[in-house]
Amino acid sequence: MRLIARLRARLSAWYDQADKSLLTNMAFLAAIGLSAVLLVGAVGASWWTSTFAAAVEVNGRAISVGEARARGEIELFRLGQDGARIRARVSAGTLASEQGNAILEQINEQATNISGQLTSDMIDVLLIAQLAEERGVIADQAAIDAEWSKETSIPELRLLRRITIDIENDPKSGSPSATTTAAAKAKADQLLAEINAGGDFAEIAKRDSTDSYAPEGGRIGWSSKDEDPQTDLGYSAAWALTAVGPTNVIKRSDDQFVIFYVDQIRPSTTDADFEKAVSEAGIDMNLYKKMSAERALQAALSTSVTAELLEGPVQQRDVSFVSIAAPQNEGLSEEVQVRHILYSPNDDAQAAAELDATDPAWAAAETEANAAYAAISAGTPLADLAEVSDDESSAQEGGLLAWAIKGTFVPEFDDAVWADGLEQGDLLGPIKTQFGYHVIQFEARREGVMSRLQELATELAAAGSDFDNVAEAAAEEIDGLTVDRPGFVVQYAINPELSRIVWELGDGEVSGVKSLGDQLAIIRVNAIENKPYTEEQRRSVEASGFLIWLDDYRTRARISIDGAVVQDPDATPAP
Repeated sequence: MRLIARLRARLSAWYDQADKSLLTNMAFLAAIGLSAVLLVGAVGASWWTSTFAAAVEVNGRAISVGEARARGEIELFRLGQDGARIRARVSAGTLASEQGNAILEQINEQATNISGQLTSDMIDVLLIAQLAEERGVIADQAAIDAEWSKETSIPELRLLRRITIDIENDPKSGSPSATTTAAAKAKADQLLAEINAGGDFAEIAKRDSTDSYAPEGGRIGWSSKDEDPQTDLGYSAAWALTAVGPTNVIKRSDDQFVIFYVDQIRPSTTDADFEKAVSEAGIDMNLYKKMSAERALQAALSTSVTAELLEGPVQQRDVSFVSIAAPQNEGLSEEVQVRHILYSPNDDAQAAAELDATDPAWAAAETEANAAYAAISAGTPLADLAEVSDDESSAQEGGLLAWAIKGTFVPEFDDAVWADGLEQGDLLGPIKTQFGYHVIQFEARREGVMSRLQELATELAAAGSDFDNVAEAAAEEIDGLTVDRPGFVVQYAINPELSRIVWELGDGEVSGVKSLGDQLAIIRVNAIENKPYTEEQRRSVEASGFLIWLDDYRTRARISIDGAVVQDPDATPAP
């Protein structure tokens, strides 16, 4: 049987055994089926016609087409297992139906995107193997066994509760002080003493906790260790307990103390159906175990790298920047802004296009538009009449539309607002489009935002230490421009794109206009100092430092997919 047919058959079987009330419109099955099709098409026909050619190659290390295909089967199998275990938890009462549905939706999304995720995972597997080898990092057998146990076992679950005591801000400083911190700590200690003396945790939480779980007696819910954020000091302490009961008082952040409580524990158990499911799915068990060991190696490398990153003091950079949402066409084109009122036949803009041109409703809409045009021409502000517009979104803004480049609107509307010689206040119309009749008032025309940002970058570079003041003035003139002053940042605790830009700048230097995801930004480094980590910075590095570190290597690796080079930097860094 062909691979896709086998996948669909297996997934159909899983679906038939499932509680269908937890799935919406067969979404789980459909998403997995689609993912299989995507998996086939992602890397071209040779993915299937060749077995030994390289599907993915990173810095000279490769995974063959045959192995990549088998990895795809395993990842689809694992998603099916995840879905089955979520349904079992709902049935057992350790997961609310709403939460189960939300998690299944996430699984659906992972399935839909499995082709891209599989390619990304294989790139990381090869890169991590290289970096671990060059750094002398290995995963010991105990770690490998523990990772494989996650596949073959139902994880331990714990029912957690929490009491939160907020640290009040000092009236003068506007932030927690030593005095307010000591007062909050004393209250938390008092509550812990009450709990240890036999007090009911749930009742105490209802009485004294300040977070959203308080009304439910502090009940957070059932979870596995992997589901809880282990970089959170409270959750980490709760999972360090070996029996039910409370943790110590924990300073979870600069403005909060917490006490966690392990209410119940359901121990890990062997998944009795695992081996049967693997056998029926025809999964390559040796490869499955190899992939599990790869995750153990990644964890070992992450531990090693994170420990190095946390050694301090570290170089930190004091940063200020301005940013704006990246506009259409990268901000290179001129933009216009107008107000309008739309009069649609039968007050229905969406149905207008389907309405016969001779229908009396068109004539009625035109009459309304002509009356509005006359009223505005006589001095009534368009904004005062806009509340009746059939374009409900702009009606709430006095008819004002967002800045737009040429080609944004339907042709008739676009031609009118881009006519030469228009000045602020000029009235146009009524203009007929597929939506109805528009009365339009021209507001302004301007250069693309990129041109203005480039000018601003020059001004900010010349401003020196006055960067923030010049930036604030610019924010008053440029719609949507914001000024941010995050202060001192560390390299492995911020957005990788921002980090690369910041660490390319010297003390006092200002970048040009840079693209950061869906934002355009201009960045200044105000100062460079070696400083100890703050607790918040340390937690950020623990949570994401390794991934940021790995991303830096990934962006400079030589990568080929299905024989085609997709990234070929000048040099690959040494670890």
